[in-house]
Amino acid sequence: MSFEPTHMGRPTEFGDLSPFTLEQTEYRGRTDTPVRCFPVSLRGQVIGYLWASETEGAAGFRPRRGMGVVGFEAGGPWYKRLREARDAGFTAWEAVQLCVGDPEDPRGGHVPADTEALSLANYEAVLHLAAANPPPA
Repeated sequence: MSFEPTHMGRPTEFGDLSPFTLEQTEYRGRTDTPVRCFPVSLRGQVIGYLWASETEGAAGFRPRRGMGVVGFEAGGPWYKRLREARDAGFTAWEAVQLCVGDPEDPRGGHVPADTEALSLANYEAVLHLAAANPPPA
């Protein structure tokens, strides 16, 4: 006896699932709108960029090319802080501004108080900035 499927693809007996959405609990990780970003330093070396959209709920941390484990691990403290700020009701840009001038985190680094924000066209520009500025060998 062989099994013959009666239909292919998603079963239709469940109906349309489109009305169900997951609640957004974090800022979006990309945007096509202009963003502002700050270089993040750890022990005097720029390890990445903290960025946010001023008009949309998008923000994040992008490590510099070549930072390896240091860059990857730096994201943890930044995403935790961004999540806490979002939970407290801050916009993405407000959340990033709250981080400026705080003491250096041993993994995530810091944004010194006198750091000027860079204005970029969108998230893709953040990617290019992080890729174009590898740390010295």
